[in-house]
Amino acid sequence: MKIRNASFLQCLLVTAALFASPLELHAADSTTGSGQSADSSWPREKYQNGNKLIIYQPQVDDWKNFQDLSWRMAVSLTPKTGKTVVGVVEMKGTTSVDNVNKLVNISNLQITGTDFPSLDKATADKMEQVFKSFVPSTFQISLFHLIASTPKNAPPAGVQLNNDPPRIFVGYRPSILLSVNGDPSLSVVPNTSLKFVANTEWPLFYDESGSAYYLAVGQQWLTASKLDGQWSPTKTLPPEMSKVPQDKQWSGLKKFIPPPANAKGVTPEVFYSDKPAEIILFDGQPVYAQIPNTQLEYATNTSRRRVRLQTDPAVLLFDCRPMVQRS
Repeated sequence: MKIRNASFLQCLLVTAALFASPLELHAADSTTGSGQSADSSWPREKYQNGNKLIIYQPQVDDWKNFQDLSWRMAVSLTPKTGKTVVGVVEMKGTTSVDNVNKLVNISNLQITGTDFPSLDKATADKMEQVFKSFVPSTFQISLFHLIASTPKNAPPAGVQLNNDPPRIFVGYRPSILLSVNGDPSLSVVPNTSLKFVANTEWPLFYDESGSAYYLAVGQQWLTASKLDGQWSPTKTLPPEMSKVPQDKQWSGLKKFIPPPANAKGVTPEVFYSDKPAEIILFDGQPVYAQIPNTQLEYATNTSRRRVRLQTDPAVLLFDCRPMVQRS
């Protein structure tokens, strides 16, 4: 059995010199004599029925699913009645891991390829049979040595991330951030000619007949001709809005359709964004207080902790939600 496209010299050099992690073999059915080394050094010698085998450090090709192991090794084989030949042998086997003793049991051993480049096919086949006489039915190897000898898979391809900072809106009176994830995606409200914007967390509707958007905020409704336009309060909704609460998704709007005559709450300013954004709200113009023993100051009239450098007030160092102090 020939190994296709295999260069013996390359395999010998790679196996014996480059792969420094030892693959320590301990035959379960010992076929070796007293001449075999018990340590992890390479190469190793084996004797069987007058034949001599020298094994150079094996190279693990693959350990598929940590069950199917394949490897190759350079060998020197001296038959009882012949001359020494060198070659490369490829093998595979089935593994089971003993996690308690940190050993790997390898069974179902098969020779998948041999290459004795100096021999004709008939003689090479005979050498393969001689080699088979050295193969045990099963053997054990160190789990740590096997892991160290197993080729490492290439890391997964990186993911291109968008690290652009979000747009920041600042409001000095009650305001909301109307955030839509990209261009508005309109879906039909059942049993109506109205549509709602599906890619926003807000109850946002569109009336094609009037070319207007309607937004429910608290107990009131706002309307605008375009999302990034001027929003204003309204007491008049399209007639078909009365059917919207019939859909379970919008049942919570029933008590606000039609709009309450005396709706509570201040009409907020609307900041619209179709990209990631944040909003910082102040109760009036910002008021800052110094952080003792520092050159920092923080805003006192906002629900978020806005900290800036006292010597350069234009620089916002960080902005975060307030932390809860634990007693």
